[in-house]
Amino acid sequence: MTESAASCPIHYRYPSSVFRGALSLTADTVYVVGGLYGNVEALHEILRMRAAEQNDGNPVALVFNGDHNWFNTDRESFEEINATVLDHVAIQGNVEAEIGTQGSGDCGCGYPSYVNAAFVERSNAIMAKLQAVAADFPALTRRLGELPMTRTIEVGGERIGIVHGDADTLSGWGFAAERLSP
Repeated sequence: MTESAASCPIHYRYPSSVFRGALSLTADTVYVVGGLYGNVEALHEILRMRAAEQNDGNPVALVFNGDHNWFNTDRESFEEINATVLDHVAIQGNVEAEIGTQGSGDCGCGYPSYVNAAFVERSNAIMAKLQAVAADFPALTRRLGELPMTRTIEVGGERIGIVHGDADTLSGWGFAAERLSP
C-alpha cells in the first residue's frame, strides 16, 4: 500500500469495476469541469461558453468532477455554486465528501507526509468555514453527500470514466507529480 493510500480514508477508495456500470450521460460534446474551487466568476464563464456553443447549434453537457466548493465560504456563493452544479452531472471531490458528511473537520485531502503542515492547517481552516456555511443549507449538503465518487459517460461513442482523484481513490495522490515516473 502506498503512503497516499494509507492516509486516504477507506471510504474514499473505489475499484476499477465501477466504470463498467451504467452510463450517467451520453452526449457528443461534454465540458468536464474540474477544480472550480468555489470560483463563481469561473462558473459564470463556463456557463457563457456553453451558451455560446448551444447558440451555434452545438449542445454541450456539463460534468463537474468535484471540488467545486472551496473559497465559496459565504452563503450566496455557496448556494449559487451548488445549486448550479447539482443541476448537471456531478461527482464528489474530497471537499464535497466532507461537506456532505459533515466529516472530521479536516478537508479530507489525505495529505501525504511530504506536504507542509502549514498548508494542511490552512486547508483545514478553510474546510471549517465551508462546513459552517454548509450547515445553513441542509438540502444542498445532503445532495452533495449523495453524489457518487465516479461517473461513467459516453462521448462520441467512447466510454469515459470520470474521477476526481486518481484511478483508485478520491484524494488522488496516486497521480501527484511525486508519484509519477518520468
